[in-house]
Amino acid sequence: MTRDSLEVILFDLGNVILPFNHFQIAEKLSRFTEKEEFRDPRKIFSYLFDFQNGAVNPYEIGQLSTEEFFLSLKKELKLSLPFEEFKPIWNDIFWENLEVSEMVRSFKGKKRLGLLSNTNPLHFEYVLSKFPVIRLFDRWILSHEVGFKKPAREIFERAIEWAGVSPDKILFIDDMESHVAVASSLGFRTHHFISIPMLKEELSGFLI
Repeated sequence: MTRDSLEVILFDLGNVILPFNHFQIAEKLSRFTEKEEFRDPRKIFSYLFDFQNGAVNPYEIGQLSTEEFFLSLKKELKLSLPFEEFKPIWNDIFWENLEVSEMVRSFKGKKRLGLLSNTNPLHFEYVLSKFPVIRLFDRWILSHEVGFKKPAREIFERAIEWAGVSPDKILFIDDMESHVAVASSLGFRTHHFISIPMLKEELSGFLI
């Protein structure tokens, strides 16, 4: 692909721009449960984040409001904490990959920038307030707003609709191989994010 043929760069958020630690949530919530089985953080982690059946999934595709999600967790896990104490436990799990943020910044105004993320209202509100890099993007395509999570084709189709160009003019960057595979099948140019040096090499040819 030539430099001029690339019009849009579509970044994943978690573990590309913002690494995170979901297990930290489970560890902290385990201190507030009144259910014996959930005093093991691994049980909470599985309950929340199992890929197929995790309790977070309906929240991340917009089927539950934040209040509904919290109340369901409080009931199922028998949590003895108020929402205001739950919020920082849920949210304070991210840190910034500064070198990737700098790459995003270097393309601002040169290519259109999109963010394609499996996320939820609490997390996105938090990262938007804490990490200025999020505001560099021209468009956020978020699972809880569009009703689909990667690797569903539909969320990638929303990205194509926004971009208004053929997928071969879009570079999609994600750390999950299954997400990259679906994007590739739809005609996107893709990069499976494994390391910063490899991403730098991929992007270096597109800087003006």
